[in-house]
Amino acid sequence: MARESYLYDKSDTELYKTDEYGGNDADVSVTERFTGDIALTMNLGSSIDFRFTGNGTTDNLVLSLYKRRDTNWDGSEIAIWNATINNDGSESTYNFTIDISYGAGNYRFGIKSSGSTDTFDVDVEMRQWRQTTSIA
Repeated sequence: MARESYLYDKSDTELYKTDEYGGNDADVSVTERFTGDIALTMNLGSSIDFRFTGNGTTDNLVLSLYKRRDTNWDGSEIAIWNATINNDGSESTYNFTIDISYGAGNYRFGIKSSGSTDTFDVDVEMRQWRQTTSIA
């Protein structure tokens, strides 16, 4: 009988952060910003944490996931997943998992505000894991 297990990387990888979290970019606005690349093989997945604060805004945070076979991002990519994350104006965390069902490739997230407010601060961290199969 085969048994599946998941082994987590011991450290988080910073994918993107705005100035409130120690990054260089000002707040996220209606203009989409992109995280760093997430490279996955067939047995590798990633758990992504989006920590954000809306600083009292009523707009929501919009996330889009893009995929390519290579790392030549040229802006013509179409999002394979989108979500609007409700914002209550306080610091929140949203988690997304890219599991092996998404397939091998290179991924990145687009992040923007749902309206004209530009007061979103964001910290995006990734923790990768490997799926292993053992015969018991």
